[in-house]
Amino acid sequence: MTVAIAPSHTLQGVAAADFESLLALRLRAMRLSLTQLGRYDENRARERLEAGFDPAQTQHIVVGGERVGFIVLKRLSHALRLDHLYIDPPRQRGGIGSQVMRWVCQQADDELLPLELCALKGSAAHRFYLRQGFAVTGEGDWDHDYLRMPTTPSLRAVRRLWAAFQARDWAAARAVLREDLQAVSRTSGERFDGADAYIAAHRGRPEGWTVHLLELVHLQDGRVLSGVRLDQPAQTHFVTSLWLVDDGLITALDETWATVEPPPAWRTHLPGRSLFDPRDDARARQP
Repeated sequence: MTVAIAPSHTLQGVAAADFESLLALRLRAMRLSLTQLGRYDENRARERLEAGFDPAQTQHIVVGGERVGFIVLKRLSHALRLDHLYIDPPRQRGGIGSQVMRWVCQQADDELLPLELCALKGSAAHRFYLRQGFAVTGEGDWDHDYLRMPTTPSLRAVRRLWAAFQARDWAAARAVLREDLQAVSRTSGERFDGADAYIAAHRGRPEGWTVHLLELVHLQDGRVLSGVRLDQPAQTHFVTSLWLVDDGLITALDETWATVEPPPAWRTHLPGRSLFDPRDDARARQP
């Protein structure tokens, strides 16, 4: 069976006889990362792929008629599990992995199932999976465990709002807000009564700002939590918001803004302290 995932990208079925070629591709894709960790072992790689190999759950990634990678996507009782995703090194960094991952995430969203996977520590895949909305949920000696919860209608509403803000599409932003929206800004001590007042607060912001979505989580009580970094020419802000969504429209939010600033001098010599750039965040993605 062939599944189209983009104009020139398809997924095609695998036969048992394809195992050796899949193994060779996996070795090419993993050689550099495993060698850097001192873990490159072709026998171990064969054993791991062979142990879970099921042609029915494995698919070739085909671009323009050429096999450039493969995935193993398994359906468990509680989740979908992406056991393997490999792109041949000469075809990496061309957006193929992102296209495939968007398709995989859509399958999980359509069934409202979590999506889980495991990836090697220290590999470039770490930043890739964080940008796809995964969270690190555990770790072993050599691997990280990742989990992505399905995107609900409430999450989509909040994502659409931030995307509309980034695009300066004020009509689209207004369309996702209920008329009687109630918004609270904790840091500034302001309330905004009604959707138009809230839109005006963002529309009036001096230009030059860029939205980076860091977190988007559906809480157990039904609210949505979003974490956003908003970069301006002279300042960087972090915005944590709690949203109420009803029937696809945002009805209320409670947000707190923090501005990036140097740490106080009294913490300079504290043991165990180190500095990092808060703008260098692997989770940051366009909403």
